[in-house]
Amino acid sequence: MSRIRFILLGLLVICITTLSFGQPSKCTNPGGGISLGGTFNVTPQQACLDYTSSSSTISVSGAVGNTGGALTNLGYIFDFKEGDDIVFPTTSQTTWTVSSPGVYWILQGGNENSIAYVTCKAVEIIQTEAPDFTISQCGATSITVKFLDTPKNRKHGKYRIVWGDGDQSFSAQVTVWPHEMAHTYAAAPASPPQIEALYTRGSTNFVACTSTSPVFLNGFNSEPRISELEGLSGGTSSKITMVDGLAGSDYIIEQKPKNGSWVDTGKKINRANSSTSANETITGLDGTKEYCFRLKTVDACNNVSTSNEVCTIVPKATIVSSKIAKLNWNSPDPNVTRYAINYSESPSGANPNTGAPNTPTETSYTFDALDCTKKYNFGLTAYLGTTPADRVLIKSPFVLVDPATTPKFEPKVIATVSVSSPTLISFNVFEPNAREAKYIFYRSEGGSTNFTKVKETTENFYNDQNVEPEKQQYCYKVEYQDQCGNSSEPSPVFCSVFLTSNQPNTLNWTPFVIPSPNTSPVEYYVEIVDENGNTQSVDLTTDITLGVKAQIDNILNNPNALGKAKFMIKAVQRVPLNVNGSIISWPFTCNSNIYTFITPAQIYVPVAFSPNDDGNNDTFSAKGRFIVTYNLEIYDRWGNVIFESNDIDTGWNGTGTDGVTPAPPGNYGFKIFGLDPAGQKFEKVGSITLVR
Repeated sequence: MSRIRFILLGLLVICITTLSFGQPSKCTNPGGGISLGGTFNVTPQQACLDYTSSSSTISVSGAVGNTGGALTNLGYIFDFKEGDDIVFPTTSQTTWTVSSPGVYWILQGGNENSIAYVTCKAVEIIQTEAPDFTISQCGATSITVKFLDTPKNRKHGKYRIVWGDGDQSFSAQVTVWPHEMAHTYAAAPASPPQIEALYTRGSTNFVACTSTSPVFLNGFNSEPRISELEGLSGGTSSKITMVDGLAGSDYIIEQKPKNGSWVDTGKKINRANSSTSANETITGLDGTKEYCFRLKTVDACNNVSTSNEVCTIVPKATIVSSKIAKLNWNSPDPNVTRYAINYSESPSGANPNTGAPNTPTETSYTFDALDCTKKYNFGLTAYLGTTPADRVLIKSPFVLVDPATTPKFEPKVIATVSVSSPTLISFNVFEPNAREAKYIFYRSEGGSTNFTKVKETTENFYNDQNVEPEKQQYCYKVEYQDQCGNSSEPSPVFCSVFLTSNQPNTLNWTPFVIPSPNTSPVEYYVEIVDENGNTQSVDLTTDITLGVKAQIDNILNNPNALGKAKFMIKAVQRVPLNVNGSIISWPFTCNSNIYTFITPAQIYVPVAFSPNDDGNNDTFSAKGRFIVTYNLEIYDRWGNVIFESNDIDTGWNGTGTDGVTPAPPGNYGFKIFGLDPAGQKFEKVGSITLVR
């Protein structure tokens, strides 16, 4: 058969053991004619489990009968419990692996001299654990280790501390908790102590197991340090992460409003030996205010020490336009080495990304890809320190940006109004990125403050063709909307540069204004315009008036001059723009209307002439400049017209109406009339003497 039931074979025995607590009853009174007797060895009798081992192997050996003889039908039952049957396998198992702590019973059975015997022994599996303790330091050379009153520690009997300077200490059997062990070094310790818990057994308190000394992961004999400060719940909470410091020691968390006074938060932070860090969350903060935090401790000598001071970041988001959101914040520390911006779509968290300002000291960030149908979460991280030993992260709470619920967008502040022709003005709105969904343009005339809507369009410019820019000034405003219908504030007023003359030989014009901040003074280029529309710059000024007599005279002295001197103003305003991360002074240009100085027709006539074919003063003709149309009439004494000409180069040769018969000498009347370059009529009436 595969199993031998000792009850049937009469092989039952009763256990004899050094441990009685929890012993199964069949180990002391097996019954059924089975006797107690025999013995065997268990190795080890106490086994230890620690963080390096998950199991322990138990061995049995040296089995003998009740009278010391050998046993037949020898077998063992491991982990024998109350209520178990005494059933042995056909093969004798002599080892057993245990992975959980506790007291286990082993039953041995066998026959000696045809009598069945059983006996039991116990084995204890002890799970060792590093003790719970705190370390306090008094000055640089004295430390006290306090073993706390915890269930874990109450399993320990004694403690051993290797102080790290060649000395070690053993405690007596601990019966009162908490228990303290102190040591004074000759100099500040260079390494942490090794602290072991001893598991004692028996009346002699022999050491059955020893715990592995806890590893001080960092910060023994060093000041605590806040390594991370994270804003939560819109800034109403702050999570503080501590590293370094004495493991197991309580550190008081203090806070203050930035530039305020320190107060105790009532919370403490404590880093366990098994952890490199610890954290605690401070609640009840005002999310609109900045706070600073530090850790404080008082050692056994009442010496106060504090950690580094770390302050929160409170970012503020502004929707500048339908495409642009701007994040601004105050620097939490002058030693910030860089910032990073984290953002994603909310609440899905889609499309996460990270951007960074251009320089470590810049405290603003512009996001230029808003979609008004989506919401966004923006967070900011500041980095302090350059090595892991001094690095600090400060994380702001997330800021929700919802373009669809924003108040009116900021207005456009960069635009130009330029005269393109005598009947056309172009109003152009500067867009550094994509155009808005819709623009609404408004216009006023002649300096009026009454603006009328003139056009709605998807284009960022308006070509106004219903204008007379040489007669008056035109001003414009613009509003815009995104695709969700959110509107902007009206822009400032942008006006054409209106060029005129308030006194002879002087140009006057209205200023060119771009209300964007940090603009430079406007440069006005005074340009001459020829009859073909070509321009030539003749002067540069930052004023809005200029005397141009010399320029006019120079034009009129040209033999081909038509009595007109045309001028135009080209205004240049430089505006600082961020182009690919660099600030560039970008020139914006507009043209004024053309203003024309017109010189009246100039006519010169002789008082007499002698048509005798001597080649000298043989005809009566006028000389002049700036004449567009010309007419000459000669009258006899009775007022009859005897000669006409509409060519200034064709004069009267002193003949009668037939153009052949010489007219008698004497006085004749004349009339010269026509138009000058301005279309003005001119007329000159007088008399001429014909000499024969």
